[in-house]
Amino acid sequence: MRILPSRARLAGLGLAVAAATIIALAISVLLDLDREAQVHREVAAAQQVKDQLHALRAQVLDLRAAARLGARTGDASAFANIDRRAKEVEGGLVELERRAAEGVLLPAMDELRTASRMLIVHARSIAGARAHQGAESASALAQEAERLSGEASGAIDRSLAEETRHIALRTEAVLQLGEGLRRYIAGLLLGSFAMLAGLFLAYRRAQERERRAQLRIEHLAHFDLVTGLPNRALLADRLAQEAARSRRSSLGFAVLLFDLDGFKAVNDTWGHAAGDRVLKLVAERARKCVRASDTVGRLGGDEFLAILPETSVDGASGVAAKLREALAQPYALDKSTARLTASIGISLFPDHGVDPEQLQRAADAALYRAKRDGRNRTVLAQAPQAASRAETKSAA
Repeated sequence: MRILPSRARLAGLGLAVAAATIIALAISVLLDLDREAQVHREVAAAQQVKDQLHALRAQVLDLRAAARLGARTGDASAFANIDRRAKEVEGGLVELERRAAEGVLLPAMDELRTASRMLIVHARSIAGARAHQGAESASALAQEAERLSGEASGAIDRSLAEETRHIALRTEAVLQLGEGLRRYIAGLLLGSFAMLAGLFLAYRRAQERERRAQLRIEHLAHFDLVTGLPNRALLADRLAQEAARSRRSSLGFAVLLFDLDGFKAVNDTWGHAAGDRVLKLVAERARKCVRASDTVGRLGGDEFLAILPETSVDGASGVAAKLREALAQPYALDKSTARLTASIGISLFPDHGVDPEQLQRAADAALYRAKRDGRNRTVLAQAPQAASRAETKSAA
């Protein structure tokens, strides 16, 4: 009769020890999670400072370019652009000063502040100097502004290096906290509560399923299900990015809009499964015709779009010729072979437009003319003035 109470006491003591262990582990885990969240916040703040530094460097370079242009041309719009760029630099500098006041370590802040403010003063003085003292005085101010922009960029680079080092240190701290957290969980798994191990594994499986589902959702949101190519949404984003990059760098790019001649007959004759097979083959062949830096994607149906950075009309025509040759090869289907050709419309930045919509409309109009003129050909878009005259004549 005494054995049962003893066992009960031992069981109670075991449960108490286990409960105390779980509570201690839980407190340790919560403290680690709190520290990890704090480190993540610090990393996020440091990354925001890096983004602001990158933005300020771009603004400084834009102001330098505006000052150079204003000194050279003396144009009123150039002087207005100087003032606009100077306000951008002032705004970026104010934001960084606010960050520094909050305790963010910016080792070259004094030098950056001095160089940036002097750059603003010199840039804004160009208009008056050119008006009262002549182009030579304005040119001297522009040269000094260029030197000051170099000093500001150097200070920005030193601050960026410090922020990068800070992020690396905090990232290492996150890894160490994560390693400590894994040790706590491992200790819990080695305890007497096997149920927790099952819950942990179930959580990890659910987390992995959620991650895979999220990746699939993201992939479906940006890539075509049939071909695996970028879809309309991703193409629009990349086209906008390329247009913005080209406006900054003054380097043109080409847009190729192409579709298959006679693709409807494939679906009507062999069915949509055969049509999907043809579209996959088109995607494979199109990828081989462009560079790794180019983007080719599917807009919908049998219509595709390619973005060719830093490409001239000759380069775009060469890619179009390769595409037409590749897409004209036979398409092996089940117990049959399909033969198709491609029509291509080409537009160029900035000749046929400076924004994505204009470029795509120009390429679409060129593709329409290629179809109208007999298909299986490449047509270069018309300049906006010529296109407008052609539309007016057609309407008449």
